Amino acid sequence: MNPPDSLSGRLDHPVPVTRPVRVLTLAGLLSLLVICPLTSPPSLTPGVLTPPSAPAAPSLDTPTPPDALLLAPCYAISLTMDIARSQVIGEQQVRYTNTEAVPLPDLYFRLFPNTPGYGGEMRVTSIHLNGNPARPEARLNGSALRLPLHPPLDPMETVTLTLAFTATVPLTDEIDYAQFSYVRGVMALPGVYPIIPVYDDEGWNVEIAPEYGDAVHSDIAFYQVDVTAPPTMTLVASGTCAVLEAGRWSCQAGPVRDFVLILGERYQIAHQVAEGVLVHSYFYPDHRESGEQVLRMAVDALTLYSRLFGPYPYEELDVVETPTRAGGIEYPTLVVISEHLYTGHPRLEWVVAHEVAHQWWYGVVGSDPVDEPWLDEALTQYTTLLYHEFLHGPETAADILKNDFQATYDRLVKEGKDRPVGLPVAAYPRDLYSPVVYRKGPLYFHALRERVGDETFFAILQAYYRRHRYGIATPDSFLATVREIAGNEHRDLYERWILGVSR
Repeated sequence: MNPPDSLSGRLDHPVPVTRPVRVLTLAGLLSLLVICPLTSPPSLTPGVLTPPSAPAAPSLDTPTPPDALLLAPCYAISLTMDIARSQVIGEQQVRYTNTEAVPLPDLYFRLFPNTPGYGGEMRVTSIHLNGNPARPEARLNGSALRLPLHPPLDPMETVTLTLAFTATVPLTDEIDYAQFSYVRGVMALPGVYPIIPVYDDEGWNVEIAPEYGDAVHSDIAFYQVDVTAPPTMTLVASGTCAVLEAGRWSCQAGPVRDFVLILGERYQIAHQVAEGVLVHSYFYPDHRESGEQVLRMAVDALTLYSRLFGPYPYEELDVVETPTRAGGIEYPTLVVISEHLYTGHPRLEWVVAHEVAHQWWYGVVGSDPVDEPWLDEALTQYTTLLYHEFLHGPETAADILKNDFQATYDRLVKEGKDRPVGLPVAAYPRDLYSPVVYRKGPLYFHALRERVGDETFFAILQAYYRRHRYGIATPDSFLATVREIAGNEHRDLYERWILGVSR
């Protein structure tokens, strides 16, 4: 996510020449009930090309995707839009395998529309476990459902859950970031289905996230989603979608962390192929110039990050203009950018480059955005600084580093407001979350880069990306990668910038 007060960037790219869109067919789409992967998921291989002035990172072996990925949750979902009532009527079947080392006495579903940051409502009207009616328990003000299991689900045992639900979408952009809303002809639908959260050494991750942070902490999964909506609307969604008939779409995504869809009444589209990926820019008719600039920015960002860290592993990337009041928000294979940035706003390029970077740090490499937000947000901010360094020159990056990141940190220290970067979102007052995590946090990565040198620094990030792909990274696993590549985890830098107050 990019908070509204994020850093500005420059708009100096020429408008790109777009290429014809590839036509999707139904061939290869899995059926609604057979959605789990039959073959190995896409693998990542080291980048071949190096951007101008970029160091060549050492070639590292690409590990085989873990067998556990073939046991990832599989969601078959059917969604029908009742536009007149601003509702979504849904049914879903989920296949879930316990890949933990211990039996699970329960399962949880998160109902994100019932959280304050979403401001909507979701009701699960029925739930069946292996075909039998189940009695879930509502938790966390209705934002979670606990499903007791009798007997517990043993390791490597699989269950099938079937749910029916309805979601009501707010008709206002006044609820926090308006991420879940139907306003000005755009229906934005993140978290519009019940999703199983991450289970780890602390149990199920079901806490309610503060409204000013990201909320979804979920494992990689596979999705088959059928959508019915007015045929006059344009559908944009995670993964790839095919039109079945007017007003009906079938979408497939995976391995991804969750699934989002956007429906709009007025979208125009520009597109271009970069690094073998079809990049779309969806924008309002009166924002064509900015929409085409956004396409070039997204193409530049995807190209650079693929070569610096490792390839983007999906077929498509969509950048969508929406009424969100955040600068931008990241989702799997899709990012949304606030409509107010399309009117010549100087922050547009920074936000686009930031949200595209999240496809690497959040999308492929997962982490806990509620308890460890720095691990994706601070790294994404530093990655966005690298975008400006390679696209606009070292002097531009140095100016941003000094006058935004360092200056913000110095001001925190002067005002006695400095905090460790490595705290949960809830540990920060709203007005300190962005300055500490988004501005101070990148200084850790810059300090590490200065100490180990460019060649080793980029080798660290390449290894981190490949070796944590489709998994959940932690601070310890990041430090282990630093130690493996650099010969030392440089914990003093970590303790100074991430764990402690720096001065």
